[in-house]
Formats: sequence, structure tokens, C-alpha cells
Amino acid sequence: MSTSIPQLSAPQVQVRGEALLQAEPELADVDVTVRVRARDRETALERCRAAHDQVAAVATAGGDAVETVETTAVSVYLEVRDRRAPGEPVACVQTRLTVGRLDAVGELVVALGRLDDVEVSGPTWRLRPNSPVLEQARLDAVGDAVRRARQYAAAFGAELTALVEVSDTGLGGGGLRVAGAMASMARFESEPQLDLVPARQEVHGAVEVRFTMSEPDREVFKA
Repeated sequence: MSTSIPQLSAPQVQVRGEALLQAEPELADVDVTVRVRARDRETALERCRAAHDQVAAVATAGGDAVETVETTAVSVYLEVRDRRAPGEPVACVQTRLTVGRLDAVGELVVALGRLDDVEVSGPTWRLRPNSPVLEQARLDAVGDAVRRARQYAAAFGAELTALVEVSDTGLGGGGLRVAGAMASMARFESEPQLDLVPARQEVHGAVEVRFTMSEPDREVFKA
């Protein structure tokens, strides 16, 4: 009578590799809200349209520095500030400008801030979706995973033999900050100069990798 001996699978090591990079931002988003109150709805809408046209004109004057102009929200509602009085119609249009030339952001914000019935918030600094910094963070995370796995294998007197699995845990942009001083701006009555310093971006890459390794040195397990 023979008894089969089960074959043990090769030992494996699973690690998580990480990388954290800092980079200069490549884009800036500036949010513009036109908000108009009037005694009747038609007047509110007309004044809102006129102010929105002025915003569009500022964006156009920015030339190729302004890469995209997008309407993000429109609202018309009745605002009641005193229960004893009838409400006032309010018309709002929200627009997002994406600026590709960061040295033009300060001038653009000043021009927008000079407009009546306009609120400006931002800039929000960020990287482009296809920025090479994102790819570099992923590759650096893989390199970190390989180094960690080799260290673990070496601790057991072994070495890596094959790649089993790679799992992309994704990338997240950290430290995307809005310049606090620009959060809310009223109409300017002078010619202010704004020297904005773009906030550096933190890009985090992470990956999970599993390898097989050679048989550990049995001497490692001896007391």
C-alpha cells in the first residue's frame, strides 16, 4: 500500500509598493458665480444674462491661457429674506474656467473680480489627467514593491522566482488645495496686482504585487 505525499506549492510573498511625488501644478480651475436679485423674474434673468456675457468676454480676452469654459449650474429661485415681505427673484449662473497658463491666473481673477454681481472662487490647482507625473508615480510604486519583496525573501535566505499577480490600487492626488485668500472676492475699485504662487501637488501611487520565491533556508527557522 502506497501513500502519496502532497506537493507543497512554492512559497509566496505579497507586498504593497508605494510612492509619493511632488510636482508643480499644470492647470488651475477658477469658479465664477453670477448672482442677481431683482424685483421681478424677467429683470433678474436679463441682468444675469448681461453679467454672464461679461464673464464670457473676460474669458475670451484671456486668449489661449483659458483652455475651457464650462457652465456648471444654472438656477432661478425666489429668495425670502423677510416673512412679512414678498420674496425676490434670484438668477444664478455658475461657470468654471480652466486655465493652462498659470502665470495668467492672477490677472484673470482680478478682471473677473471687477465685475458687478460676480463672485470668484479658486484657483484650484491640479495636474492634467494624462500628466506624466501620474505614470511616474505608478512605476515608482512598482519599483518599491519589488525592493520590498526582495528584502522579505532575502530575510528567509531565498530569492524571488516569478511574478504571480499585480493589483493596481489606484492613484490619488493629495494636497490639492484652494488658495484661501481667493475664496470670495468682491468687485475691485482699483487696479490690484495678485502674485499667486501655485501650490505643489502630491501624487500618491500604490500597487500590490505577489511573487513566488525559492525555498527558504532552513537555518533561518532554527533557534
